[in-house]
Amino acid sequence: MSHQINRFVVLALGFVMISGCATQTINTSFNALPSDDSMAYFSEGWIIQKQESDDYVVQMAVRDGKQAWEAITGLLFVQNKSEKPVNVSVENISFQQDEYSIDLLSYNELTQQHISRAQSRRTALALSAMAQSFSAAQPQTTTTYGSGTAYGSGGTTSYYGTTQSYTHDPAASAAAQAQIQANVQAGVSNIQSDLQRNLNSMDGYLQKTTVFPGQNYSGRFQSQMTRFDQRPESIYALTVELDGETFSFKFIEEADIQTHQRKLF
Repeated sequence: MSHQINRFVVLALGFVMISGCATQTINTSFNALPSDDSMAYFSEGWIIQKQESDDYVVQMAVRDGKQAWEAITGLLFVQNKSEKPVNVSVENISFQQDEYSIDLLSYNELTQQHISRAQSRRTALALSAMAQSFSAAQPQTTTTYGSGTAYGSGGTTSYYGTTQSYTHDPAASAAAQAQIQANVQAGVSNIQSDLQRNLNSMDGYLQKTTVFPGQNYSGRFQSQMTRFDQRPESIYALTVELDGETFSFKFIEEADIQTHQRKLF
């Protein structure tokens, strides 16, 4: 029995050594799913679907080129043909990927994400500067190694030793502290610039708006991260509800998964 177990272990090990390790290449395509209720077309990198009822014209656009796991960026257009106003916001849209519900970010949630990331970067920058400042303020340590041989009536003996000396160069320390402060200021400036750019990109984001009869409104929105669980196809359903009417738009993500085997031997 022991001989059989040992033989099995050797065979298993041999298989692992021969087979090596595998890597995957994932290529995805994202397209509108054909429907009798809507027409689909492309425009400047957007996949657009359009539906119309007696009271509303609704268009749903999703950014082309979406990658696996990536959040979707969408654009909603509503034209009000009815005789009464209707409110439009992210709350009017529900997002389903296969059997999973995925949240859409409100204007305030996405703004807070940008602010939180900037705050995290500032904290990391401050902690790094503190560590560098503490290190620059410490005296410089110099270690000297020595050895020799002592002779006496009883014979000879060898000895070894080290000495340490500490020196502090105020000018070098001040220069280092000044450079640290300059780096911090540059870092803070970059963080603030990135934050402002991200906040500026919020222009046109979907916010709660009343669309009066004869008017239209459009706004951009973003989802949380999507899922990818090795399926060859994944169905994305975006549903818009306006005053009791439902408009459903479906998209399909197709994945081409290629496994590359690299042999170790």
